[in-house]
Amino acid sequence: MTQQEASPRIILTVDDDIAVRSTLVAWIEDAGYKAVEAGSGIEGLVALSATKPDLVLLDLRMPVMDGLAFLEEKRRIGDDTPVIVISGRADIQDAIHAFRLGAWDYIIKPIESFDLLAHAVSAVLERRELTIQVRRAEARYSNLVHNIPLMIFSLDDHLNVQFVNSACMGMLGFTPEEARTREGWFLERIHPEDRERVRGSLNQRLQDGAFAFSKTCRMLRKSGRVVHGIIKSIPTPPCGATCERPQVEGVVLDITDRLMLEKYLVQKEKVKTLGAISAEVAHEIRNPLVSIAGYARRLVKKQPESAEAQVILDEAQRLERILDRIRDYLSPVKLHREPCDLGAIAGKCLDLLSPELEANGVAPRFLQDIASATVEEDAELLTQVVINLIRSTLANLPPKGGMWLRTFESERFLHLEVCGGQATPVPDVDKVFLPFDEGGDTIGLPFCHRLLRTMGGSLTFEQKDNVACFVMSVQRAHRGHPERSNPTG
Repeated sequence: MTQQEASPRIILTVDDDIAVRSTLVAWIEDAGYKAVEAGSGIEGLVALSATKPDLVLLDLRMPVMDGLAFLEEKRRIGDDTPVIVISGRADIQDAIHAFRLGAWDYIIKPIESFDLLAHAVSAVLERRELTIQVRRAEARYSNLVHNIPLMIFSLDDHLNVQFVNSACMGMLGFTPEEARTREGWFLERIHPEDRERVRGSLNQRLQDGAFAFSKTCRMLRKSGRVVHGIIKSIPTPPCGATCERPQVEGVVLDITDRLMLEKYLVQKEKVKTLGAISAEVAHEIRNPLVSIAGYARRLVKKQPESAEAQVILDEAQRLERILDRIRDYLSPVKLHREPCDLGAIAGKCLDLLSPELEANGVAPRFLQDIASATVEEDAELLTQVVINLIRSTLANLPPKGGMWLRTFESERFLHLEVCGGQATPVPDVDKVFLPFDEGGDTIGLPFCHRLLRTMGGSLTFEQKDNVACFVMSVQRAHRGHPERSNPTG
């Protein structure tokens, strides 16, 4: 199959002199171009809109609308087609005016050599093609920079934002315009505990353009939520006296999901190890414990006044309950996955618990950073988890303490945060999700932790400044995960 030839370039000639116009049309066609002609500036504008030519050959002196008026109107409507002016007057003022209105070249009539015209046309068309290629490259570059999943930034010598791409909206909740117009925005988004460390690296980069750094830090979204990131600077080559004012260019990588996955893997290995040890211990303890408990029951029956026998029985029964907890904790969980909205589930749980919350004088705030939080999980089990987190938070609230729930998202996960004030801090955070303690509803949190791990998500607990936060994380809908292949956990 032969390759189809490219369509010829279109050249519009606008001249009120029929003889000159006919000569130009003949030359245009002989040169391999396609000719379109117009006898006035008004006709030329119509032809310009209808045919979309690659080049315009324009006479300046015409009735009704002359060439200069044509150029003014062409610029007003935003048309960028190149124009070569062909005028019968060698008036320098006309030439200056034409160039100011956007003309690309100027030739005097009568045309003594069509080689000169051919050279001018070829040069203008080549320049136009280069201009188009540059614009396309700039558009591709701009599209790439603004849509790449990294926050790209440039800071001036006062560490104010000169440029930031659209990723700052998804990462931190600010538009690029908000970031550029707010003085000190970049450092303001760094967590206070990490701010001076990052400021020192940025200032060092301003003093030494070849200095490169990579800093892990916490950043703050507009809502106040913490985002974990890595700030990496981009070194610039030395440029001597030609350098402009120093600046810092770099990128910010959101590693929140990565840290969560690492935490999830650690939790998974801990639970796996705990399961193996617990199963072995339970097996080894169960048989002698049955004998001890049976002996204690008979002893209590024979000697009901014996306090020692009752202590033995009570402790044996307590150990049996702990073993039952371990058994329940390690038992498989069947999941019935279906599309559901995490925010809607949280709202439903607040409605169900409203009498309990109102009785304690608590009016939780519900904040949603995202409009939709669709996941494909077991809605009933997620509801049980959220209810348990709300109740656990409520149980530790001080008088008139505040509670809030928030949904937010990261690249792979949707999250629900349940936070509240603390009457007393938890003495050992690492034991919050272990199934061994007795009393109250403590079995709820370990089981919630197990459920979310089975779903391929995670549950974490943090406390700081008398505020406790549970964060449950669930994969977005239709995202694959190794746990998906094992629905029973």
